[in-house]
Amino acid sequence: MNEHKEPTYEDLRKQLSDEEIADSFVFRSSMSAEEREKAEEEFRKLRLERLGSMSDEQILLSELIKMKLLMEDYFERVEFAESYSFPEQLGAYISLTQKSQADFADDLGISKARLGHILAGEEHPDIALMYRLEYHSDGIIPATYWYRLHAKQVERSMSVDKENRTREYEQVKKPLSLPSSI
Repeated sequence: MNEHKEPTYEDLRKQLSDEEIADSFVFRSSMSAEEREKAEEEFRKLRLERLGSMSDEQILLSELIKMKLLMEDYFERVEFAESYSFPEQLGAYISLTQKSQADFADDLGISKARLGHILAGEEHPDIALMYRLEYHSDGIIPATYWYRLHAKQVERSMSVDKENRTREYEQVKKPLSLPSSI
């Protein structure tokens, strides 16, 4: 039989502050499986009630924050994901705003045709558009996030574009010739 006695709060308090105790320990629940299930059900019910009472603005805010956090997670990854390309994320953002492309283009002060070309991946966004998107989102999604999405997409395109790379290499008249041991 294990003689190890778990310390009580009083024992811990002799060595640690209340804050250190709270930060360092996870206290076991004394709830039975039945009680735990009931508590979880009450929590789900409360959460659904809370969601149901949210205003449209609160829902939009929470969705924009979610989008921002997902972008941050994506930036931590090395690999490119098409679902996080600039056009895909811009399309998702437009959907969140529940606006037509024409109304959204008007909000940003660009033509519907230009927006369509960007969404189709036929035109690259410029930094001015990224500033406008930042302002449109009330600063929730910074211009730098839009830039990073685009940069990661361009980096991926460059890494697989052997045809254009070869064609451009042929345009260089006198490349440097350095020792390969570097």
